[in-house]
Amino acid sequence: MAQVRVINIAKYYPTYNSRKSRLASLFTGFDRSRAEARNNVALEDVSFEVPAGQCLGLIGRNGSGKSTLLRILAGIVSPSEGRVEVNGRISTILDIQSGLHPRMTGIQNIYLKGALYGLRKKEIVQRLDQIIDFSGLGEYIEHPINTYSTGMVIRLGFSIAMHMDFDILLMDEILSVGDIVFQRQCLAKIKSFLSQGKTIILATHNLGDVSAICQRVIFLKEGLVKHDGQTEMVLKDYWDICEREQNKIPRSLHPFNPENVYGIDTKEIKFRQVVFADRHGVENDTFKTGEQMQVRIGFHCTKKVYNPVFRIQFFRNDGLWVHGTNTSRAKVDLGELEGDCEILLRYDQLNLLAGDYYVSIGIWPDEYGSSFTDIAYDCRQWSYVVHIKSRQEDGGGITYNPFTWQLLANDGRPVRAGDEAGQGESPVDCV
Repeated sequence: MAQVRVINIAKYYPTYNSRKSRLASLFTGFDRSRAEARNNVALEDVSFEVPAGQCLGLIGRNGSGKSTLLRILAGIVSPSEGRVEVNGRISTILDIQSGLHPRMTGIQNIYLKGALYGLRKKEIVQRLDQIIDFSGLGEYIEHPINTYSTGMVIRLGFSIAMHMDFDILLMDEILSVGDIVFQRQCLAKIKSFLSQGKTIILATHNLGDVSAICQRVIFLKEGLVKHDGQTEMVLKDYWDICEREQNKIPRSLHPFNPENVYGIDTKEIKFRQVVFADRHGVENDTFKTGEQMQVRIGFHCTKKVYNPVFRIQFFRNDGLWVHGTNTSRAKVDLGELEGDCEILLRYDQLNLLAGDYYVSIGIWPDEYGSSFTDIAYDCRQWSYVVHIKSRQEDGGGITYNPFTWQLLANDGRPVRAGDEAGQGESPVDCV
């Protein structure tokens, strides 16, 4: 049985040629506003069902209708057409800070927001310690939240919402709150909800989160359902469309254009070009997990330079540094360089999982300078973007490590995958 059923919903927002016509529509209900509204379509002909225990991801560019759809499901906004059927209690995490009073302490706000969620005081008391522990705010829970940082306020609001009673949870771009430890904690909590048979609908731009927790994804484009299906297939479709649209960007605005690159430089060495390429040497910025990636760095030395250090760093879109290497640590001696040169860095197997990774590349006099100073020959910080695609079976997280699963009998013998009691042999007692 579906916990959420969306049937042919549409949402149109009216436009008016003048303030006078807007005011007149409030009093007359003149139907022309409805016709004009169709020029501003937020959603149109959207239908789907979500069963209990499923996490549905909503993806799409800004303005595609994700947030509008969540607000319709939550009952905050009414659809212009169609209807929504919901079986169960809904909890929303759409505006995480709503309902929090800045002059109240963290604990007082827990009681306040718990009451807004419909809990009695006794029920709030029973969950109080869990909420405080989950938030990780420690002694700050006794302080007014107008003394909190933005991140602390978000942690409090999120922690309260995650401990309310619900059957269906709606979340809008919220899993990027807090630090990495808190994000992991939130993901673990969401997975526990799914194991309890709760339904979750998540709108986000973070495809890593989608890949990690969503069994199904809906790709919205300009208010229409472009693709509804298995996570891996929908993400592939989304990537393909994003790539085609990126190819329409003028070269002068392309992220690989050196004119757009920030550099802290001296005059001895200058970058000429940085090219990311596939195993065939063809320029590309999108790779699959496990594929080979080449980075060709062209540079010019205006005078003789001895053994400069080349460094590359990869960062996740939330700023987490996920990988870095340099020629000094790799014990590569480049010797004396002069004039136009090129260096090749090859990753035989790129073991990053799905996501967008920002890349910094620099040339430094030595490793100490690359780590502790800004004295670079040339440095391009967060100037390139590499897109990684993964299969669902590659796992979750940031990095891919080749693995196999093997079922063992209680005597340590491997049981062949797919065998049903040894396919005719005697049943095997497993560990």
